Amino acid sequence: MSAPEVAIVGGGIAGCATAYYLGARGVACTLIERDAIAAAASGFAYGGLNPLTGAGIPGPMSPLADWAFALHQRLAEEFAAADCAVGFRHRSTLQLAFSEAETAALSADRRRAGAEGFHAQALDASAARRLEPRLAPDIAAALLVEGTAEVDASALTHALAAQSQATLHVGEALGLVRCGERATGVRTEQDVIPCQAVVLTTGPWRELCPALPVAPLKGEILRLRTSGPPLLPSVGWGGNYATTKPDGLLWAGTTEEAGFDANPSAAAADAILARLRRTLPGLSLGAVARHTACLRPMAADGLAVLGRLPQWSNVYIANGGGRKGVLYGPAFGYALAELIVDAKATHDLSPYSPARFGDGVRVGSAGA
Repeated sequence: MSAPEVAIVGGGIAGCATAYYLGARGVACTLIERDAIAAAASGFAYGGLNPLTGAGIPGPMSPLADWAFALHQRLAEEFAAADCAVGFRHRSTLQLAFSEAETAALSADRRRAGAEGFHAQALDASAARRLEPRLAPDIAAALLVEGTAEVDASALTHALAAQSQATLHVGEALGLVRCGERATGVRTEQDVIPCQAVVLTTGPWRELCPALPVAPLKGEILRLRTSGPPLLPSVGWGGNYATTKPDGLLWAGTTEEAGFDANPSAAAADAILARLRRTLPGLSLGAVARHTACLRPMAADGLAVLGRLPQWSNVYIANGGGRKGVLYGPAFGYALAELIVDAKATHDLSPYSPARFGDGVRVGSAGA
């Protein structure tokens, strides 16, 4: 495909990564975003990069996670060479268990965490507390994984958009202009943006694909002032985490299912603080510097939604990143750039095909 104009709906990490990789191939793009770049989940996420464990890993998401992690490392080198800071750094992870069942789960995680480039070490409670003395006295076991990383999700998303040199159009996408099986433009509140291909990266907002089985998964983060030394490994337990970021603040967060309410809640703040004090009672917590919330898209089957949409010859989607959307973002963008330009991908995308949902990904159109 020779230098088409591609309209990308959504200014999060998936959309900006798509623009970046298309731009690297000489393809001009327009990013259509109703608010601003990284205005939603990509602007507030913790940015942990762990391709080894978590929702959907191991399983069908593992190959995508491995590839995405390699792309993050490559992007970090590319942006460093361009003197563009995105906050990438390798950071070990300490996963905690408080019961026999959780300890058994850590044993399963250890097998996956022995992949090339990573090192996993099982720790008993005493060894874990020697590593981090502020841990609760009743932990049962822990798993220390070295080789994982983190990134400043907002900085990376902005860097991808800037380096792509895509045109930013601020406005809401209302539908596609259709001619046969092709989209010829995206209708916005102001006008129609003509294009030769469309990419939808709208997260949990389903106005363009109202039946798509993707639901919002709310994440809330407290950024806390603390005294004492930083947490050296990131600490995770039961879907919660705590880590000291380069800004010197302790970031602590959790996930809840709360519909489309993206507002930070006092109840969530209380819950995060209670779990933090329960797990790391030795921390000296100070004031809350910032409390944020965001909505991540989770598909009904837990897998990514990635590829060309059925019934369209030139409309593509990247969605369903869930708790690991920042990790998957570069892989989403790279894969879609390949599909648009080469009409094929070098990695097997079949497990993530939107065709598995049938008419659930039907997109509204406005005629020719």
